[in-house]
Amino acid sequence: MNDFLPADFNCSNGVYQIAMRKIAELNALADELPVFIIHDVRDFSVVYLSPKGTQQLGVTLKDVRQMGGNYYANFFNTADVEFYVPKCMAALRDPKQPAQWFSFFQQVTTAEDGGFEWYLSASRPFVYDEEGNPLLSLTFALQLDPNHHLAEKAERLMAENLMLKDNYQRFASLTKREKQLLKYIAAGDTAEKICGQFFISDKTLKTHRRNIKKKLGAKTHYDLIRFAQAFNLV
Repeated sequence: MNDFLPADFNCSNGVYQIAMRKIAELNALADELPVFIIHDVRDFSVVYLSPKGTQQLGVTLKDVRQMGGNYYANFFNTADVEFYVPKCMAALRDPKQPAQWFSFFQQVTTAEDGGFEWYLSASRPFVYDEEGNPLLSLTFALQLDPNHHLAEKAERLMAENLMLKDNYQRFASLTKREKQLLKYIAAGDTAEKICGQFFISDKTLKTHRRNIKKKLGAKTHYDLIRFAQAFNLV
């Protein structure tokens, strides 16, 4: 018997049979597809990992299922997991959301070298329970060439995400006017232009700039640019 779902997977028999059939159809094309993963939307545990995926990780499907939450600790960058897993779970669990794909970058350590490699992943609801709530999700994961521009983009996005996480409270401490000024300062506008835009004196602008840097813990103009980029001001 195919091991597409754990024998004790908690759902009705009808839904179980539908899920088994759909996973079997995918698995028949496994050699032609990227790695694919089936998650239980209720706790985001892995119920199925395609043969290509188990081979890359150097584990068996049984190993993956027995790992539970340690699956993420064993194979994924912790900072990535803390950022995207809650977002994925919220999106996949929402029955009001249309069944559409959403994509994200993640770093995975594989059996070959133990180092992290960038993957571009895309997920969507895959099987629903009898009440119409998402039960299983499908994720495709495509390994990126480290020299490809997407890998560089992933690095930049992750750095910005960490910036958001670590500095949200600092950014939130800025007043509305300070955020407006930060946008123009980071964009490289001259003091004369900024003063004219906000009808303030050069002395007042310098005071605002000093206060902004103090609140953000910024030491250089480049630090201000990083904050502005991370929080979508420029």
